[in-house]
Parts: sequence; C-alpha cells; structure tokens
Amino acid sequence: MSSVFISSVDSNSDSVVWHAMLGHFSQDRMTRLAKGGLLGSLTQVRLPRSEPCLANKATKKPFGKASRALSSLELLHSDICGPLNVGARNGAIYILTLIDDFSRYGYVYPLSHRHETLDVFKCFVAEVETKLE
Repeated sequence: MSSVFISSVDSNSDSVVWHAMLGHFSQDRMTRLAKGGLLGSLTQVRLPRSEPCLANKATKKPFGKASRALSSLELLHSDICGPLNVGARNGAIYILTLIDDFSRYGYVYPLSHRHETLDVFKCFVAEVETKLE
C-alpha cells in the first residue's frame, strides 16, 4: 500500500487501511463486515476506485469451444501430483493421472520418481491400444 494512495483519501483512511489489510476486499464485503462489527470502530465504508484493485479483479476471457476427441487416445489430459507428504506402501510419492478425452475414462498411476512418467505413459498407451484392438 503506498502512502500516496492513503493520503489522497484522508477522510476515509480507515476504510482504505482495512481494505488493504483484508487483501483488497470489495466495498460490499467490507460493508457487511462493518455492519457485523468486525472492523472495529469503522461503521461506514467508502473506498475510492483504485487502479491496482480494478486490475486485479479484471476477468479473463473464457476459452473458446474446444473440439472433442473423435477416438480414444486422440486427446489425453494429464497431471502429475506430488511429492506427497505421505507415501504409498510401495514408496510412491507422486500420482500420475491420465484422462482419455473420448471415453472420459480416468487412469491413476502411483510413481516413486517423476522420471518414471514416460515409461508409465508408454505402458498406458500399449495397454489401451491392446484393449481397443
């Protein structure tokens, strides 16, 4: 929070300070908190329109419609999670998830190390191709 921003709103500096301390809550949310007596002696919230708040709350344009896969293994969605705090019995601390876009069937593979991903992926493709043919 800059001193220039606070000094430009001397009469409402309590609102501005609470606004900054609460992670730039909206005026509506802060008004509800003030009515509930949760902002100390602050009873009326008046916030100036600030560029940083408006920039942070700008919405992104949605993704366009993606085309769906027309056959299995044409499009896969994957993620590697980990390292996890608690390992599995086999020592796996990572989880590889693969989702086939066509069938929407999900597969989960435990991994001990991230470098196992390519080998597991090759086995996955071979297994799905075998099941399909």
